[in-house]
Amino acid sequence: MDTTEHPPRSRRPNRDQKGAARYQELRNHTVRLLPAAGDREACRRIVLTERDCALLTEVHRHDFLTAQHVTLAFFPPPSGRRAAHSSAGYLRLRELWAGRYLDRVQRPVSPVIGGSRPLLHALGPRGVPVVAARLGGSEAAVRRRRLDRLSDAFIDHDLRATDLWATLTAHLRRTRVRGWRWTAERELRALGLRAEDPRTHRPVAFLPDGLAELTYPDGQRQVLLVEIDNGTHDLDAASRKLRAFELFLAQGHFRRAWDATTFEVLVLTTSDRRLDNLWRTARGAVARERWPDYAFATFGVLTPERFAAHDWLTLAGDRSGVLYRDAYLGGRSAA
Repeated sequence: MDTTEHPPRSRRPNRDQKGAARYQELRNHTVRLLPAAGDREACRRIVLTERDCALLTEVHRHDFLTAQHVTLAFFPPPSGRRAAHSSAGYLRLRELWAGRYLDRVQRPVSPVIGGSRPLLHALGPRGVPVVAARLGGSEAAVRRRRLDRLSDAFIDHDLRATDLWATLTAHLRRTRVRGWRWTAERELRALGLRAEDPRTHRPVAFLPDGLAELTYPDGQRQVLLVEIDNGTHDLDAASRKLRAFELFLAQGHFRRAWDATTFEVLVLTTSDRRLDNLWRTARGAVARERWPDYAFATFGVLTPERFAAHDWLTLAGDRSGVLYRDAYLGGRSAA
């Protein structure tokens, strides 16, 4: 699918009194924010750092990052402070946007509710060669998100998976985990992984919403599949997806693809009530011996402080942390 951005022909940029374009209407009252001429000129000769290049690459991999994601993942708090260094993160995002390395998208808010929604940062035109060089590929392979085709439902779903990535990035800095890798849903989809349903003899997709691989000090690996549930699909669809995970494992495909014997599954959802319904449905789709490897929580767990606390409910009915005890000094969980 072509995800290269093409500005919608029927929409013209809104201009300020000096004629500088300030925003461009997209669809469903979503707008692309455009920097003023003075901002663009000030940032034309911006010098990119290694952190900038990594940030742009993650924007490409996730399609969108908010300022909160960037702060958690790339601007850790100074020594002795628990709060992230947000002011530096916001300033750098503005500079990268003004320099056209990033695009900014603002989504509408109901006038009844009021307030605001986080700005979304997508890869800008000058970011494409930076990402291509970092990935060692061609610029043609680095496709920008088409901003004129955005869907709120898909964006909200994808942002929840990115919330987990950013939270995990921030939390792992305080652990003994030696290294880790995140594979986004788009990258997993490109692999086209399948298992065979023995009931129908038809292929079923193995497609989690994200996958994290962690390596511990003794070399042990932990693989976490991520399933995001916004409550928009029925429970049968959730059951089919979890069953596809188990078929992929039982038929040996997972071992061959990841050189690992097993995986664990993290399911995140909207509310305690939805969690209870998913939990009961999953117990009918997953074999009993695999119940300890499935953990459920609501989106409220997605902060670095709460993430590794014992807030996760396994299919076995236990409360458990996500990481192995060896992740923490002395083998003890720490928030």
